[in-house]
Amino acid sequence: MDRQQLIDFFDRYRAAFDRLDGDAVADCWHTPSAIADSRDGHGHGRVTVWTEEAPMRANMQALCAVYREAGFARTEFELLEHLAFGPDHMVAHLRWTLWRRDGSLLQRFGTAYQLLRGADGWRVFGATAYQEDISEMKRHVAQ
Repeated sequence: MDRQQLIDFFDRYRAAFDRLDGDAVADCWHTPSAIADSRDGHGHGRVTVWTEEAPMRANMQALCAVYREAGFARTEFELLEHLAFGPDHMVAHLRWTLWRRDGSLLQRFGTAYQLLRGADGWRVFGATAYQEDISEMKRHVAQ
């Protein structure tokens, strides 16, 4: 995968979020897959592993619901770094910017992705989300 193909992949991923289409977001993920973040409530990292498609798909649908409730309108990404490991593995580091319907900034955060090319093409099979604060988005909804 070259840089432009990687950008095209994340353009499709971004467009799925812009539509708040959890199924289309999930279609960009491999099964099994995992995501690491820092939201365990105790200042520690945690890992969520999906060994089956249904729980991963439900997670992406729930994430889109949180975005919808927070007033999400669209997202932009910047590809900061990428590195290929042979023909079937790629690591990408992105900065995401999420905008509300009123044009204000919802959130800006980084995510590192590990992609795998399988029989169905390129899919995310691992991600490390840092600086994203889902609980802050939920607090915004509660106000």
